[in-house]
Amino acid sequence: MSEKPRFVQEGEKLLAGDKLANYLDFGDFVKENKASKIATTKPTSHYSRWAVKYKKRMICHFRAYNDYWFISFFKSVDINQYEPFISSEMKAYILTKIAINPGCSSCEGRKDRLILGKHYDAVCGCHLLCFRNPEGEDLERAKELLLITKRVVDAQG
Repeated sequence: MSEKPRFVQEGEKLLAGDKLANYLDFGDFVKENKASKIATTKPTSHYSRWAVKYKKRMICHFRAYNDYWFISFFKSVDINQYEPFISSEMKAYILTKIAINPGCSSCEGRKDRLILGKHYDAVCGCHLLCFRNPEGEDLERAKELLLITKRVVDAQG
C-alpha cells in the first residue's frame, strides 16, 4: 500500500472533520484543474503552506494551521484585471470579502487601493481576498475564482 501524499498527511495532522474534508477537497480541485500545489514551507507540528501555481505563476495559496485553514487570492495577480472575466454578482461577492486588516504583521494593512472600482483606504496587501475555513458557498466561490484566475493568466499570455 502506498503512503499518503504529503499534502494529505499534513492536513490530517492539522485539521479534522469538515475542515479537513474541505481542505482536501480544495487540494483535489487544484489538481483536477491542471494547477500545481507546491509546499512553500517545511511543515511544522502546527503549520503547512501550499502555493497554487499555473503557468509558473502563483495564483493563490492556502494554509493549514492548528484547527483552521484558509485560501488567499490576489497577492500576485492584479484583482483589477479580473473585471472582464467576472459577473456583476461575482464582483459584488468579491467586494464583500476584501480583507480590511489593519493588524497584518507583514504589510500592516495600510495599502490604499482601488479595487474593482471601489476605493479602500487600508486593505491587507498580503491576503487581499481570504477565505477562512471555507465551506458551502465560500468554498465554491474560491474554486470559481481559481478557474477565473487561470483565465486571467491565459489572457495575459
